[in-house]
Amino acid sequence: MKKLFLISLFLLAPITVLAAPSSSAAQQPKMDIKLFGGASGTTFVSMLETGRERDTFTGWQIGFGPRIRRRAWFAEVLFSFNRWSFAFTDPEVGSFAGRVNSFELPINAGYIPYKNSYFKLFIYAGYVNHFNTKIIAEVAGGPTLKLRPKEVDFAIYQAIARFGANFDLAMFNVDFNYSISLNSATKTSFRTGYHQIQLNLAYLF
Repeated sequence: MKKLFLISLFLLAPITVLAAPSSSAAQQPKMDIKLFGGASGTTFVSMLETGRERDTFTGWQIGFGPRIRRRAWFAEVLFSFNRWSFAFTDPEVGSFAGRVNSFELPINAGYIPYKNSYFKLFIYAGYVNHFNTKIIAEVAGGPTLKLRPKEVDFAIYQAIARFGANFDLAMFNVDFNYSISLNSATKTSFRTGYHQIQLNLAYLF
């Protein structure tokens, strides 16, 4: 956890630099507040002795946060609530489906290769603090279960790397990003990789 804290601290450094006052009025940092929502596709890759097994699920997310721009650079810290749905068939349990609730705190920083009064293009990389909070499972013909992540060998905390691009069009922002886990998504004896793509639409204040 100490190493993850140091990584988060390192990624927060660009925000401190961008927010520092400048002697030139033209170089003063500009801040936008993003209010966004979107859809996602999450793939879990279980590395079993018999080979790799992939399962892909759909989900959605909503969130908000500040973005600071200074000259050709920017940084942002966002907060989001995430939910994705799953469905499995187990020979012993039978068919069951449900959803996973989580929240994220991404810290992104990047470059603005092009901008004008109506259009701005952003390219970035980031570190995502991802916390799984609740699993709600419904077994076919059975009860609905509300479980904690540790009760189903799910990781509570995931460290995730994110890469993306987005653009502003007037007061709107469209974002596309790809995420990959730096640690296993489960507490099982085998590693489970986490891959996700997101498409978000935001309104800028």
